[in-house]
Amino acid sequence: MRVTLKAMAYFLTAVDRGSITHAADELNVVPSAVSAAIDMIEEEFNLQLVLRYRARGIEPTATGRILAGKIRHLLEEYNNLLAEGGELAAALTGTLRIGYYAPVAPAFMPQVVAPLMQDNPGLAVEFAECDNDAAQAGLLSGMFDVILFVAENVRPGIAHELLLEVPAYVLIAAGHRLARRKSVRLDDLAELPLVLLDLPVTRDYYRAILEDAGLEPRIAASATTTEMVRSLVGAGAGYALLNMRPQTDVSYAGDRLAALPIIPAVKPLRLVLGHVPGNPRRLVRAFVDECRGHFTSGAAGRTVVEL
Repeated sequence: MRVTLKAMAYFLTAVDRGSITHAADELNVVPSAVSAAIDMIEEEFNLQLVLRYRARGIEPTATGRILAGKIRHLLEEYNNLLAEGGELAAALTGTLRIGYYAPVAPAFMPQVVAPLMQDNPGLAVEFAECDNDAAQAGLLSGMFDVILFVAENVRPGIAHELLLEVPAYVLIAAGHRLARRKSVRLDDLAELPLVLLDLPVTRDYYRAILEDAGLEPRIAASATTTEMVRSLVGAGAGYALLNMRPQTDVSYAGDRLAALPIIPAVKPLRLVLGHVPGNPRRLVRAFVDECRGHFTSGAAGRTVVEL
């Protein structure tokens, strides 16, 4: 082989650690061996795969990140083959990297991955919270194996499938006069201040809902996390429009909240699962199958409270 498995492993460790020296320490080899492995792979592909800094270690180029993802796939499949003795349906090993759009995934994602982790002790899962665009860019660059995001402006080259349609609802402090109602019309919000979940996609989505109803929202506060929005609403700063509703009706600060469906119903957010088409890694295939089973079995209804 012109590029050995050992060289690929050295290269991948250096990329993951961001340092030739740290990679050498982990691999129990001299730094020159790691450096030579990187040189071998760059020479084979005639590409610059890492940027080397005297004080800061190394950083993969865009091409280096893509190639690192492919090498990771190859090495994991090779190790699975050795460990399973040809029985490729046995336990999964390796690291699954999941990018997720913050407002939607935490309500159900732990219930999806927990069975995989319990059945496969050699499996590790890394979650990265990001916005919709960053999730898609990370998937295409090889940073993520699979992503959970909102079906808005899906980029070419991403295979995706619908998991859930989530309607918007109004969140209000439990002591507010509207909290005693079973539902709310958007007109009822005309004079109330808005606490905006200020993230790409959601900010335009919520503004469009209100503007389509002829309302000009008075934004009293904005935040980039769902829990900060919930805490602001609980403290009486205003109402919020949200989509995913957790099991609890108490904010981080201990204030009680009320979630009210909107009548008539407004356009929902569409949550999709994305991965690179073709022949994905076994870990990705297993995760995709687990997601499908979770949503088709009705389990999602137990992890996301329906209004």
